[in-house]
Amino acid sequence: MKITNIQTCYRITLENGSYGMETYIDVGSKLKITFDNGAILTGYMVRVEYGDYPKENDFFVINAGNGEFYGAMVDRITDIEELSE
Repeated sequence: MKITNIQTCYRITLENGSYGMETYIDVGSKLKITFDNGAILTGYMVRVEYGDYPKENDFFVINAGNGEFYGAMVDRITDIEELSE
């Protein structure tokens, strides 16, 4: 047997009151992220940086596709949508 592919992905749980939904996002996926202030960031998932201690915020590292990288703080995100290429 040989390994032909290893795909890293992140499981994301979105909650709205008592309703919850889980989705899996692959590294390299194109995303549309909406923040709590209404701002929208579109780019490609690079990785997740986890906080060093329990109350420290995690954030997504996003490549905007124009050579710029952004850190999207998880507690500020209200919606994530995976976009098709």
